[in-house]
Amino acid sequence: MPANKVGDLAARAAFFTIADSMKIAIPLGELINRGALPAARPLRVIDLGAGCGAMSLGLIETLARFGAPPALTITAIDRDAPALAIATAAVRSLATVRGIEVEFTARTDDATGAKLAACDLVVMGTLLNELAPAARQALVERALAAVGDDGAVILIEPALRETSRALHELRDAIITRGSGHVFAPCTRANAPCPALANPNDWCHEDRVLKLPPRTAELARLTHLRDDGMKFSYLVLRRQPLAVVEGPGAWRIVSPPRSPKGKHEITGCGDVGWMTLRLLRKHRTDGNRDLERADRGDVVVVSAVAEAEADRVEITADTTAVRHDPAKPRS
Repeated sequence: MPANKVGDLAARAAFFTIADSMKIAIPLGELINRGALPAARPLRVIDLGAGCGAMSLGLIETLARFGAPPALTITAIDRDAPALAIATAAVRSLATVRGIEVEFTARTDDATGAKLAACDLVVMGTLLNELAPAARQALVERALAAVGDDGAVILIEPALRETSRALHELRDAIITRGSGHVFAPCTRANAPCPALANPNDWCHEDRVLKLPPRTAELARLTHLRDDGMKFSYLVLRRQPLAVVEGPGAWRIVSPPRSPKGKHEITGCGDVGWMTLRLLRKHRTDGNRDLERADRGDVVVVSAVAEAEADRVEITADTTAVRHDPAKPRS
């Protein structure tokens, strides 16, 4: 419990809600590009632990950028009534500006026990790290039960090692129990998560973000953020669907490295984490996409990965195709 409730609420509303809102653009964009959002009716969304509305605001902004849907309903659930009041005003204002019809309902309730109506999307932003492991799993399984076969559950957590690894463990528990299927960020559908093999590893996003001027000035003065948007996320569905189809798909989980005479990057795929290496003497038009790839991209390569190897060699005969699964398509 914060010592100064008013100050805490002001900080969340004036800074963190704005700085965190576009984190949802990555998983939501990936769902849209795969045709994995229901399109035949207004999108029904439950924002659990909604706070001041960061996830709902990011949802509206992202949908506006992609040009769909024409309407949506959002039920925002949080035990903090003043925060929900801020969310209500902010969401309705943004929806009007972006020209999206939004029916927004704020409900004061404990997210862990709240009744969840049938819906298309359940989103949780920075909620699970506040719960015990058993409570996290129970809540996510209830969310999966609420969405239809064409719906999804989007979980976003801080990029810290402890919170990210807890999300990886939750991923494995859901897969092992058969409660749901992983859509993103993983191209590997099975457990265990390779990031859990070493206690010093974790998987997270680091995306470029341009903050609005006032928020950017707050970030500069407080040193709370740099120009990166760091977070971990997990998208679950009741029915299996890959974020990028085809064998040889690797989610890039590291920045590129360019030691002398070679280009390397770490990918996560069916065999786990592995270095993808291209010697510069083997560059061709067919494999240059590997050099264009960065953290968060998916690269599909024709080279076969051997589980016992420590890397995948990209040769002159290998094709590599880079995908940015969350980018709006022109």
